[in-house]
Amino acid sequence: MTFFKSMPQVAILGARGIGQVHARLFQKSGANICAILGSTMQTTQQAGNLLHQSMGISPKPFDNLETLIRETRPDALSICTPAECHFKQILTAFEQRLPVFCEKPLFWGKDLTPETLETQISLLSKHQGRSLALNTCNAYFMERALEETGRPSTIKYFSFKFYTQGPHQGKNIAVDLLPHGFSLLITLLGYKKIMGVLQKMTPNSYQCQFNYGECNVSFDFREKKDGVKHLAFSINDREFTRGQEGQGKTYRVYLKDLLTGMEIKTKDPFQVYISRFLSGLNSDNSSAVNTFTEGVANLRMMSQVYFGDFNESH
Repeated sequence: MTFFKSMPQVAILGARGIGQVHARLFQKSGANICAILGSTMQTTQQAGNLLHQSMGISPKPFDNLETLIRETRPDALSICTPAECHFKQILTAFEQRLPVFCEKPLFWGKDLTPETLETQISLLSKHQGRSLALNTCNAYFMERALEETGRPSTIKYFSFKFYTQGPHQGKNIAVDLLPHGFSLLITLLGYKKIMGVLQKMTPNSYQCQFNYGECNVSFDFREKKDGVKHLAFSINDREFTRGQEGQGKTYRVYLKDLLTGMEIKTKDPFQVYISRFLSGLNSDNSSAVNTFTEGVANLRMMSQVYFGDFNESH
């Protein structure tokens, strides 16, 4: 892996939708968007036009990752493609010793099984010098809550509610949002054994319960295009909710401690994670950018819950 002291050159894979946000935040953090990748040259050029109109940048468009890497020689890749594309793109990046900032989940696919998942993890793990950061940025809220209120000596209960306006339904909501829940859980309790998984769903919701070591965990996820956005988590009986206000330059996010009414100041979690990634690239400490082990643990936890006993609820 190459470290650099000048402006990092970042290629965005999947530069539509969330990829536009990646491009904006990488640029804001001091990177140059040198190239973008799409499924066809037509869609890639359309995404490039949007980036030029909104940010004044003109990345070179590609529809082939190997060609993109060979011609532009980026310092890092930002993967925003559908989850079923992630594995091959991460593998290609590792083969080229390129650091990766990847949208969650680490990888997935409709035909994935626990067995094929382990095979693919093994293939990625074989690469020396692999470097990856998984974008589970909502874990930053847990970091701030623990910094301001302290970590309880005993944690018997943890809940996480996340309602978004995403397009997914039923069990696909789990694929979209479980990585966020697990990132908060790992930040709070580290790595524990999952036992006693129970799940249920409706078209617009997914809930699960399980034991994580000695802690009882409950996740409540909902997605509806015209629904209410909401993020909250509870540690024992103490609940924290995410708030936001303003737009553009006045936009800010924060946490509210419902026990005390205190507002906990935070930065934009997405910006924090991208800034950490770039800071790691610009240092001699590869551990600052490499959360591959955590990303794999998150994926294995997701697999264990997703493929557990499933009870439909209508």
